[in-house]
Amino acid sequence: MDESGVSREFRYLDTEAERQDLVADIRRVRQSVIQMAENVPPERHYEPRYHGWSLAALLAHLNTIDNFALFAIKLSLLGIHPPLSPNALDQFNDLTAKLFHQRLVSTTIRQMRTNEKRICDFIMTLPMGRFTREVYHPPSRSYLTVERALQQYFLFHWQEHLQTMQRVEGIYYEPPGASTEM
Repeated sequence: MDESGVSREFRYLDTEAERQDLVADIRRVRQSVIQMAENVPPERHYEPRYHGWSLAALLAHLNTIDNFALFAIKLSLLGIHPPLSPNALDQFNDLTAKLFHQRLVSTTIRQMRTNEKRICDFIMTLPMGRFTREVYHPPSRSYLTVERALQQYFLFHWQEHLQTMQRVEGIYYEPPGASTEM
């Protein structure tokens, strides 16, 4: 676990049960993000609250990266995995933050739910022999196996943004057994 209480250890996805556990975690973190978003009053959807991003832009970013990542993983399964420079990634993120600043939150949430099903179905049906193919992961400037990329993009990335949302909303993780007594 990292200092925020989120496990970022990669797991093996060799069995159906391991894949089901990953899918359950993906669904859980997405539901938490959506619940938090639904608790933000509509008049605050377009304020720059999350590292300068509005709620609308942050949700659209997550949805866009889901689409990009699924496409990149599918390309890598065909042997195509071009690297994207960190500068290009930053420019892409800046563009999406501006483009989606005023996007309807309800529309994005609807698309996120559709993507969740596509992603989970993909994870459950991908042949195990394909998990060792490589996918370029721009934030780390490295190649990950498909097995790790699935976790990085569809679970860890969402956990990171959920933590940002929780901090802004004043929700902090208390590690199990933590005591407030001194």
